[in-house]
Amino acid sequence: MQDSKIIVFRLENQLFGADVLPIQEILLPKEPVRVPNNPSFIEGVIDHRGQVIPVLDLKKRLGLGETQLKKEARLIVAKMGTKRIAFSVDAVLEITNTEKQQREEAPDMVKIKKEYIAGMVRLNVGLIVLINLLKVLTIEEQDLI
Repeated sequence: MQDSKIIVFRLENQLFGADVLPIQEILLPKEPVRVPNNPSFIEGVIDHRGQVIPVLDLKKRLGLGETQLKKEARLIVAKMGTKRIAFSVDAVLEITNTEKQQREEAPDMVKIKKEYIAGMVRLNVGLIVLINLLKVLTIEEQDLI
């Protein structure tokens, strides 16, 4: 693991992080238009700058509840292959640099599926679980959106 920049966000009462490389922008919450027959964690789509972007509830996808689009909520827009996806989170706290000494492998007992987890990082605010946004969806799920 090497030095990198991460975004720190909150899902419920827990802090998570993700590499900023695939992230294109952070949006204020918008109510998505529901699209029938999608997986339950796909909230719908938004129209942003003339582009239709699917909205994925990251908290629901990770089995941690459901994100409410309240005042602090944000949509983290990331590029996944040729597509853009908006991940809804309860709040974005900061974008920060991390050093490789701050990072560790995730323990085997983690509740979330291991393929989503890029590791753990120690920050001043505590221990953060790093989520790999590019692996949150399977190839089959990516083809659905």
